[in-house]
Amino acid sequence: MAQIEREFLERQEPTERVFQAPPFIPRAKNADLGLEKLEGERYYSPAFMQAEWDRIWTKTWQLAARVDEFTEPGAFYVHELGKESFLFVMGDDGQIRGFYNVCQHRGNRLCQSELGIMDTFTCPFHGWKWNTDGTINHVADPQFFRQFDDGIPTEELGLKPVKVDFWGGWVWFNMDHDACPLKDYLGEAGLHLETYEFEKWHLVNFQTFEWNGNWKHAWDAFNESYHFAELHPDMIEFGEGHDIPIELLGIHSRMINFNRTVSEVVEDQETITPLRKHMMLSDRAGWRRNETTGYTGAAKDVHLEEIRRRRSIEDETYLPFKNMNDEQLVHQYHYSFFPSATFTQTPEGGAVFRYRPHATDPNICYYDFFIMAHLPPDAPRKERPRNRIHRHAENSDYSTAFGETFDPILANVLSQDGSNMKTMQDGIKSDSFTGMYLCDQEIRLRHFHKMIDDFISGAITTHNLPSGDAFLVRD
Repeated sequence: MAQIEREFLERQEPTERVFQAPPFIPRAKNADLGLEKLEGERYYSPAFMQAEWDRIWTKTWQLAARVDEFTEPGAFYVHELGKESFLFVMGDDGQIRGFYNVCQHRGNRLCQSELGIMDTFTCPFHGWKWNTDGTINHVADPQFFRQFDDGIPTEELGLKPVKVDFWGGWVWFNMDHDACPLKDYLGEAGLHLETYEFEKWHLVNFQTFEWNGNWKHAWDAFNESYHFAELHPDMIEFGEGHDIPIELLGIHSRMINFNRTVSEVVEDQETITPLRKHMMLSDRAGWRRNETTGYTGAAKDVHLEEIRRRRSIEDETYLPFKNMNDEQLVHQYHYSFFPSATFTQTPEGGAVFRYRPHATDPNICYYDFFIMAHLPPDAPRKERPRNRIHRHAENSDYSTAFGETFDPILANVLSQDGSNMKTMQDGIKSDSFTGMYLCDQEIRLRHFHKMIDDFISGAITTHNLPSGDAFLVRD
C-alpha cells in the first residue's frame, strides 16, 4: 500500500455518509488480464484503422458539445470525427438534433462554420436549403430534375440523422440507431460522476492539438501515471501518481491521482517550495482555485488539511461537498469512457480529454482539451476563446494555446505528452520492436485494448455490455 493511502486511512474519521461514488481506498483488486505483449501494428495498420471505424467509432457513444452551446432555436455546432462531419442544431421546438453534415444533392459539406445561429442551412454550391429539424426547405430550380416530375421526395432528401442523447451537460451521439441508451452505455462510471453536477459547469476553453501519432497513443498516455516521474518531474512535487488505485468498470475504467501532496518517490516530503506553494496553497487563475492559507505543516499533508477545511464548510458552499466522499473533496477522480472521452476533476473544476482519429491516416490524431469550471452561480461568464487546431512542434509552448485560462505549469505537462507522439509512432514501426510490455500500473491500457479487440471481433456490442464489476475481484 502506498504511503499516502496508509496516512489517509489513519486520519479518516468514522462517518455514516452515503457516498454516490465509492472511494478508491481501500483499493479494489482488478481481474488478471494476462501478461501478453501488445503488438505495435494496431497503431499504424490501415486495415486495423478501418476495423476500428466499422466496429467501434460507428457503434459507440461519442461526446460532441456542451448543451449550453445551444442557446436558442437555430443555434448549431459542427463536430468532426474521422471521415464524417456532424451538424447539431436546436430546432424551433427547443430539441437538439444531430445530422450528418452532408448536402443531399451533390454531397458537399453543408454547414462550413464551426458554430453559430441560422434558421436554415444553405449549401454554398447550388443553394439547396434545409430546416433546423433536418427537413428539406428548398431545391433550386426543381423543374430541371426529371426525378421530381411527380413531386420532390422530401423524406428522402432530409438530412440523415444520428442518435442523440444527453448526460452531464453534454450532447452525445451515436451513428448506430440501434445502440443502447446512453445512460446504459456509461453504466456505473456515469453514476459515479453525477456527484459532480456537471450540468452546472462552465466551458472555459476548448483547444485541439494535432499530433503525429495514432489516437490510441494519446489515450494510452493520459490513462496511466506510471510515466509521471520521468516525463513530468514537476507533477510529482505536488501530487502522487505512483502505484495508484485503479479500477476497471465494465468497458470503462477509473483511477485517482492524489493532489496537494508529494510523491513517495521524492526525497523531500516536507518543504513548501515555491512550486509547491504555487500548486498547493496559492490562489491561481483558472479552475484550480486553492484556498488553504496559513498552513505550516508538511507539504505531503496539505491535502489532509484541505479535506478537513472543505468538510467543515459543506453547508455553506455551492460546491457539492455534501454529496462527496473525502477523496473527492480534493483529489483528482479520473474516469475514461470507452473509446474516446476522459473526465478528470475535483469539485471546483476539471478537464475533459477527447481522442479522435484522422480521417484517413492512422499516423495522425486529434486531442481535444476542454477546460471546465464549476463557478459560483453569480460569477460572470466570459466568452470562451475560439477553438483552434495547434500542430505540435519541438519546444511548443502550449500555454499560448490556452492564454490565461490554464496554469502554464499544467500546460507544459500537455506539451511533454505531445512530445512523445511522433517518436512513439515511429518507434513501434521498427522491425526491432516486438511488442509492448505492460505493468500493473498500465492495466487500464491492457483493458482498453482488450475492449477494442472485443468490439472488433463482435464479442462485445452495446447490447451485451459487461457489468460494471466484471473486471473487479470482490472479496
